[in-house]
Amino acid sequence: MTRTVPLLCALAAALIGCSTALPTSLVLSDRSTGARFVGAVVSSGEAQATASIEINGVFYSGKFDPSNGNAVALLVGTGGDLLHCVFHFDPRTRTGVGECQLARARRFDVTLSD
Repeated sequence: MTRTVPLLCALAAALIGCSTALPTSLVLSDRSTGARFVGAVVSSGEAQATASIEINGVFYSGKFDPSNGNAVALLVGTGGDLLHCVFHFDPRTRTGVGECQLARARRFDVTLSD
């Protein structure tokens, strides 16, 4: 019994960590210019996250569900512009990759990480 309690505690901590682990950083790299923009990812409730980033003076924000591994996020800009992102997220490593596109066909590579 004395060995079982620490094992159960470790297992519970690992499972809880896996279910709530989100990346904290969102990095976009402009495919045409190479410019980099850094934003944030925060938990916004059970199985939901909010991503936010500023690109050339426009602040974008939107929610997505990272729980299934593949995520689509629609981030709305302060001027009404839309940033559409599609990426694969690995909750085990807390990382993700994909692409984002502005309505004006400007494309970005996206990386999610700690």
